[in-house]
Amino acid sequence: MMKLDYGTQLSPEPIKLSVGTLRKPKLFEIAELNFDAFDIYEMFLKLTPEIFYTKLKGNDEKAYWESLSEEQRENITLYDLILNDDSLQKTYQEILNFFFVEIVVYNNGLFFLFKNRTDKTSDITQDDICGIIHKDIFPEILDLIQQICCINDKKESPENLKFKNKIARSIYEKMLNAKKKEKKKRKADVNLSLPNIISSISNIHPSISPINVWELTVFQLIDSFIRLQENTMFSIDCTRVSVWGDEKKTFNATLWYKNRYDK
Repeated sequence: MMKLDYGTQLSPEPIKLSVGTLRKPKLFEIAELNFDAFDIYEMFLKLTPEIFYTKLKGNDEKAYWESLSEEQRENITLYDLILNDDSLQKTYQEILNFFFVEIVVYNNGLFFLFKNRTDKTSDITQDDICGIIHKDIFPEILDLIQQICCINDKKESPENLKFKNKIARSIYEKMLNAKKKEKKKRKADVNLSLPNIISSISNIHPSISPINVWELTVFQLIDSFIRLQENTMFSIDCTRVSVWGDEKKTFNATLWYKNRYDK
């Protein structure tokens, strides 16, 4: 998966991909869409077959999922679900249209991106199509959109890690599964909801106000949110050092501009 660099994320400019142009919706566009609808978009951006069968469908589908072996479950992809579910096809077409500059239309197992065209699929010519999203690149497209929305929390897969032996791999996988179960139990923090962060930033930032905050992208907002938190702690440290001194030499005057995004 491609990780967007800091400059690309911070810029308001769309991202040009081989299949089309991925844009970064501004907060006023998200508000026009509706914050609840945007939350649903984010939920579908992170949808997995397990969540689909156990949370979104009925008891029969849940029982079907639970009857599958671990290997069978791993072989089911989100795109497989889309191919067999009309409502998912419409949902992902809608989501992709929100994030792409081009018009996106699902047809016959593929998402077509059209330039200067309506959503009609009749009489399509090669010149009308500027890109096609298929099964192989669909996960990467969703991953990029997750990054734009600041909801990408993908960790290193055990398959890409090297272990000294099978026991070490087994222990790591057990720890990973325990963390996943614990994460499912956690409730969403209302203090970190998008509307609350918008309100918090626009009422404390020296230049962002409740009037102009809506021109920011999600990443720009979250970046400002993190910087404000860190600068608050830096100011506290500055006051502490100015009053009590820094006998142990622990104060770092460069913390206020430390890059925490690029590793």
